[in-house]
Amino acid sequence: MIDQESPRLLIHRKIRDGRLNLVVVAALTLVYVIAGKLGLMLAFVHASATAVWPPTGIALVAFLLLGPRVWPAILLGAFVVNITTAGTVATSIGIATGNTLEGLVGAYLVRRFAHGPYAFDHARDVFRFAVLAGLVSTTVGATFGVTSLSLGGFSNWGDYSTVWWTWWLGDAAGALIVAPLLILWVTNPRVRWSRSQILEAALLLLLLIVASLAVFGGLLPIEIQDYPLDFLCVPMLVWAAFRFGPRETATAAFVLSTLALWGTLRGLGPFVRGTPNESLLLLQIFMGVTSMLALAFAALIAERERAAREHKLTEDALRDSETRARVLFESASEGIVIVDRQGHIVLVNAKTEAMFGYARAELIGRPLEILVPERMRDVHARHRAGYSLDPRVRPMGQGLDLTGRGIDGNEFPVEISLSFAEEEGEPRFMAFVTDITQRKRVEEAAQRAEALHSVALLANAAAHEINNPLTAVMGYLQLLAQEMRANDSVLVKLTEALEAGERIQTIVARMQHMTSLHMADKAPNLPRMLDIRESSEDPD
Repeated sequence: MIDQESPRLLIHRKIRDGRLNLVVVAALTLVYVIAGKLGLMLAFVHASATAVWPPTGIALVAFLLLGPRVWPAILLGAFVVNITTAGTVATSIGIATGNTLEGLVGAYLVRRFAHGPYAFDHARDVFRFAVLAGLVSTTVGATFGVTSLSLGGFSNWGDYSTVWWTWWLGDAAGALIVAPLLILWVTNPRVRWSRSQILEAALLLLLLIVASLAVFGGLLPIEIQDYPLDFLCVPMLVWAAFRFGPRETATAAFVLSTLALWGTLRGLGPFVRGTPNESLLLLQIFMGVTSMLALAFAALIAERERAAREHKLTEDALRDSETRARVLFESASEGIVIVDRQGHIVLVNAKTEAMFGYARAELIGRPLEILVPERMRDVHARHRAGYSLDPRVRPMGQGLDLTGRGIDGNEFPVEISLSFAEEEGEPRFMAFVTDITQRKRVEEAAQRAEALHSVALLANAAAHEINNPLTAVMGYLQLLAQEMRANDSVLVKLTEALEAGERIQTIVARMQHMTSLHMADKAPNLPRMLDIRESSEDPD
């Protein structure tokens, strides 16, 4: 590919930075003078009017790429060309003014309506360029020039229309043939062709020269030299447009125009008429129209290629996006189930397969309720239908225990969030399912631990409350046993009571050992009826 943007941006940046200097102005003036003198060598109806006027293209390109500030170079160049040809200082100033205004008007119109230097990127802009720069703005130069010569007495008013048409067609040809060539090469000077493209370009140039010589150079037999065979050159321009682009097409058109001009001046080719000027006018009309059509075709091909590249880039980006979305979809840590308006499963991810035990093919097209316990399916279907009427992003079943059902009939607790989207105008409803079995187990274990905590506190409190009065009872029983040693029957009963008390003390001691669990002094949310300390102190 050829870098098309950086040279243009560089030129425009130079314009903004004001880097144009006297060297550029002097060089532009010199080029304009040389081109003008070459063009006036073909002036047949008047010394200052020619059907071949390349300076129009040069001035237009200068104003388009360098801006209106180069007007002194164009004015000075046009003045030098005309003052050294025919007329006076006054007529030369008038002609130079017309040439300068012609370029300024053309550049303004092209920049305003045809995207300026980018006019050859789109077919519609090529036609706008042809009309605005080739047909409209060139009337300024022709009118100023012929009027100045007529007012100065250097041209008869009776010849005004003849001189005017010659002047106008010469300027138009310069705008339509020379300007595109310069714009496209200046804004895109780098050539990066492969070996095969170089060979193809060489073959194209060779065939173009052969065809031009056949039509305009007398290469064909004498008896068919004057036949209207100019169409033989058109396929070469189409080839350049189709295989290379606008720049090469403009180059091919310029080469063809040069060879055709050379042959027509020698009296060869289909456009030869009674006078050289008439022949040149017909030739310039043919070349202007052919060049613009070829450039429009080249722009159209370039547009299609850009559109194809952009389409491919869009497809690649979309494909990459789909791939990333698929990876994220499949690697999600929660099950994702997508259903249509009727509640049929459209798509599931790998986590859903693992969670419910179904293969993906077993779920696609099946009702969503297949993943719900049978006893809940009717209720779930009604809720799903209601959600489809008013879809929004929200959790499902807030405050309720939701349950999923696997392929083996096993039920497990789930947590579900709902969302929705549209695909090709059809609603798609999404359920994000999380298996919370492990979370439920943790919660149940926490509840059991809390219950054990409460029991431990209860046991510890009970042991404490029992141990204090039991100690007193045991003490009194021991004293009574010492006093009743003489009465054997009473002593036996007291001994049995003491043994029972000791057993109770052992049980209380074991209950007190539960404090090794490092429980708090008071269980949270312990019911009042289970708080032995509080209940034992309650007089009621």
